[in-house]
Amino acid sequence: MANYGIVAVFVIWLQISESPMWNETWTDRLKQDLFVKYDKFSRPMQHYNTTVAWIDEKLKWDPAKYGNLHHIHVGNHEVWQPDIMLYHSGTASTIEHYGDTACIIYHDGRVLWVPPAQFVGLCELDLHLWPFDTQICTMTFGSWTYHGEQIDMRFSESQVTEDLHVKNAEWKMVDLTKTRKAVNYACCPDPYINLNFKMTLKRNAALYCSVLLMPAAAIVFLVLVTFWLPPQSEMKISIAACTILIITVFLAYFGLKVPLTANPPLIVYFYSGCLCLVTISLVLSILVINITKRTFCKPLPRNIRLCLLSWPGKLLGLSDQINVIESRRPIPGQELRGKLTEESTTNSTSNISDDGDRQNMISPTKNITQLEWILAGTAIDRIAFVLFCLILATMAIVCIS
Repeated sequence: MANYGIVAVFVIWLQISESPMWNETWTDRLKQDLFVKYDKFSRPMQHYNTTVAWIDEKLKWDPAKYGNLHHIHVGNHEVWQPDIMLYHSGTASTIEHYGDTACIIYHDGRVLWVPPAQFVGLCELDLHLWPFDTQICTMTFGSWTYHGEQIDMRFSESQVTEDLHVKNAEWKMVDLTKTRKAVNYACCPDPYINLNFKMTLKRNAALYCSVLLMPAAAIVFLVLVTFWLPPQSEMKISIAACTILIITVFLAYFGLKVPLTANPPLIVYFYSGCLCLVTISLVLSILVINITKRTFCKPLPRNIRLCLLSWPGKLLGLSDQINVIESRRPIPGQELRGKLTEESTTNSTSNISDDGDRQNMISPTKNITQLEWILAGTAIDRIAFVLFCLILATMAIVCIS
């Protein structure tokens, strides 16, 4: 009985061992035959042959021997790959792949591999007219170690480059030219094949018009409006301080947005110039407020007074203030001259208030000296307004051109 038991167990084990452990397909058998001695680090051509298209001589088979199988999918890490690199790359790896995509191998040895990838290249930028600039960038592809007698790169006959171009919200491709060159390097006697893609890209400046140009117009308005406020108004200082803060925020934005280059964009120069002008206007506002809010015992210098009371003052739009001063000036020989002068001097102090807008109201009770100093402060504002208009207009023309 014991012997029969041993025989039964042996028969069962023999039957199990004869059945296949897994269902082998034609693809499995083909891959075993192709990759049993395959070296993925060796170029799959004879050393005297040139690889033009990606054809792997080691990966050819007869479909009739493998169930009429014409192509298979394999991992990209299983086959030899040409070391095509992007010259002047901006990263160490030169190519960043999005996932491990498989390769398709056909029975005649053709290998097809279309991995989603991102190329980061170095491009010499000219940001002089940013954000209305047009950039010309060149991408050069070539083998890193194989010369032209080993790997010969050529352009595809179909225009796949233009078809695969994805539209970008910030850039518009104006032109694309492709050239093939054989370059000799000092290290090696054989030429290397390079494929050059020259792209002309124009920045979409529609968004920047609203983000940068409209605030620039508002800043120019704030710079100039301070000179039309009453000369004794302290609101001039508040507006100038707020304008300085706004320009500082934009300059900080430029520092984050614009790459650091040797020549900053013209719009950065424009905002920097506006910052200098606002600072000067703040100093002028403090000066004007100081000379108009104090009751000066010392009269305005005679040459300046005569100039402001004549045609230069009228040319600056000070006719109303000149008429008030002339009407308040006492007539020589008049009996009431001393009385009017004393009365004018006494009432001048009582009419000065801390409200800047009301201080600019030329009251008949103010003395002539105080009125002349207010006239001088207003003239400083008008002259500064004209000069600032010319400077800002010049800066705008230079930036636009």
